[in-house]
Amino acid sequence: MTACEDGPLLLRGPFELLTQDGRTIDPGRATVALCRCGRSASKPFCDGSHKATGFRAPSEPGGPVDGPARTGGAPGGTEDVPIPAGDTRGRGGDGSGGTAG
Repeated sequence: MTACEDGPLLLRGPFELLTQDGRTIDPGRATVALCRCGRSASKPFCDGSHKATGFRAPSEPGGPVDGPARTGGAPGGTEDVPIPAGDTRGRGGDGSGGTAG
């Protein structure tokens, strides 16, 4: 997976996308872009909405972002809020990010 600065997450190669209920999501291609801004009309896939909304995000965790502050995605969505040390919510309880190796 590749995190694109100010843009989507790119998945290349063999992968499987699942709903939270474990149903398979057919990506329809070998490389897909997943939305990070929360504004896409075709979630979980990116539709380019991040460009129009001014979404800002680094390509690496904790990396600097120059220019305007991050938009935080859709109204009521996530914002760029630091996670306190020891807080494992959203990280699978083990700090792994909630994903299997």
